[in-house]
Amino acid sequence: MLAVVKEPHIEISLGGMKSEIMALLQFISSRYAVEVLSQYEDDADDDDEYVNIRDTEWWQINNTPGHVLEGYRLKHDMTQEQLAEKSGICSTVLSAYENDRRKISRRTAIRLARALGEDENTFYERLTK
Repeated sequence: MLAVVKEPHIEISLGGMKSEIMALLQFISSRYAVEVLSQYEDDADDDDEYVNIRDTEWWQINNTPGHVLEGYRLKHDMTQEQLAEKSGICSTVLSAYENDRRKISRRTAIRLARALGEDENTFYERLTK
């Protein structure tokens, strides 16, 4: 559901249980003028087509070892400098890995996995898919 509060201008996208959405919308409506732009998904015609993300062009472009490494680093809420310190790998080298300017060897992947607290084999497999 998409709701817009007119003054102050706020756009809110709500998802979840319909009863909870309606309760939240009622609370907001008691304080502000609200316009509902789209109804709850069950109430609307859904023309969206669901696709497997792995079949998309975006996935093919962005599923690189560097993007995977960056994703793991962000998942663990670490900066490049923090991962560099924990793994013993220079932050400029980590940057080169994340930007796919340098290949990640199995040995390096193991060091990174240990620093991130990830399973070494799973981490390496994920980098090489």
